[in-house]
Amino acid sequence: MSAIGGVAFGGIQAAIERFGTGANVGNIKLPNFKNAAMNGAYTKTEPLRSDEEIKEDIVRIAKADAEKGKLQSQTKEFLELKKEYVSSVSPDRESIITNSTKQIFSNADAIKSKGKAFLNSLLELLIERDKKDKITAINMNCSNYKACFEGDTLTYAEFHDSNGEMIASYDPNNGWSYPGTKAESVRHHEFTVTYNEAWNNANAEINAQNKSVPKHLDGGGAIDAYA
Repeated sequence: MSAIGGVAFGGIQAAIERFGTGANVGNIKLPNFKNAAMNGAYTKTEPLRSDEEIKEDIVRIAKADAEKGKLQSQTKEFLELKKEYVSSVSPDRESIITNSTKQIFSNADAIKSKGKAFLNSLLELLIERDKKDKITAINMNCSNYKACFEGDTLTYAEFHDSNGEMIASYDPNNGWSYPGTKAESVRHHEFTVTYNEAWNNANAEINAQNKSVPKHLDGGGAIDAYA
């Protein structure tokens, strides 16, 4: 899954998250935005504290990871902290995806029930028919989404924010993905830089301390450096 803020999962859990765990709309499940820290489906949140306060926690976690010999531990606390820092600039993915998906299926149902006459009243919609005059494909292209159907099955959809940036896509084979916006990319970079600098500093201190303490004498056993 190529997603800003996305997390690599394994096995069954990956499939569950990738194909949505939220409400059913048509033949798909919506993303679970309550589990955004785990599945990368960030949606807009209002910050409850300052960036500096969040960065203090980033530094704290980085130091703790360095002491444990881990780098970007991907613990629940780590992922929740990243979500808190990034999602303050995220688009409202939950509303955009939910409302657009409902509109997509509603439009598809209307097209299939009313046929060509209805199509002519919606310039953004295109229908391709087979020889039996049955709808085999529906392609929609609106300002906030694009969608393709084969029969009753949604085969592809992508969603855009008010700036025209793609913020999510769906297909039956790969499930949901969440390309990051430019603003989210900046925040991810800031988070990573803050974490890496703190981790490197903590790791350097640990290495310096280890080198300053003699562990043994030639031919002898360990000694107590503070004896």
